[in-house]
Amino acid sequence: MRKLSSRIALHGFLLMLLALAPAARAQDEERPEFKMPCEEVLKLGLDKFMEVYGEKTQDYSTAGQKQGFEYWVNCKRPANDALAAESLSEEKRKQVEAAREEFNKFGTALWGLRYLEEGGGTMWGLASVGSYAEREKFMESFIRTLAAPERRSPRARRRANASLARIQRLLSAADRKPFTEGSEPEQVEQSKKYYEETIKEAQDALAKLRDLLKELPDAAAEHLATKMATETQDALADIE
Repeated sequence: MRKLSSRIALHGFLLMLLALAPAARAQDEERPEFKMPCEEVLKLGLDKFMEVYGEKTQDYSTAGQKQGFEYWVNCKRPANDALAAESLSEEKRKQVEAAREEFNKFGTALWGLRYLEEGGGTMWGLASVGSYAEREKFMESFIRTLAAPERRSPRARRRANASLARIQRLLSAADRKPFTEGSEPEQVEQSKKYYEETIKEAQDALAKLRDLLKELPDAAAEHLATKMATETQDALADIE
């Protein structure tokens, strides 16, 4: 890990949060624009598409990979919205929209915490945008679970609650803190401030997701909570 100045922390973190914005690179002007019909993109699936995207663009840079993830999401999200429109009531479509919005806020905050804990690093921006794509991939199965006949399942509800408890343990671990080794006192304070703000963003989004989970059918609640716990584990697994 490297020394993290307050200026680097601020600029780097904002860049990570804006990871889906196309990166400006001079070499882009020399390459033909990548084009693939969404039907083909979705047929490939996320992992295979990213392989093909890399092969065709020969751009394996962090910025290039972010663009690939964005391209996939721009195809997958409209497809998911169409699936929801075909199979869900208006009330459940609103639940899908709320789950997507708050889960994205929560996930972005999780990777922001990891970025600050590690003292920076572009890899965390790539991890954040990759997880954004994985969340949109997840939305298809979430929509299908919501569309299934509702059945009461105390076991599924218990599992959802267990996932929430695990998420909270990871977020509240006493050892969680930003990396400030070797920093000046004012830089330490600034890093702590960013970290506290990001923790609050994560907790605020989690609170809204908790409220949503209470309204969801048991199976859908378990499915969403499990995915949330998995991403929390991926982002914050080093410390409990």
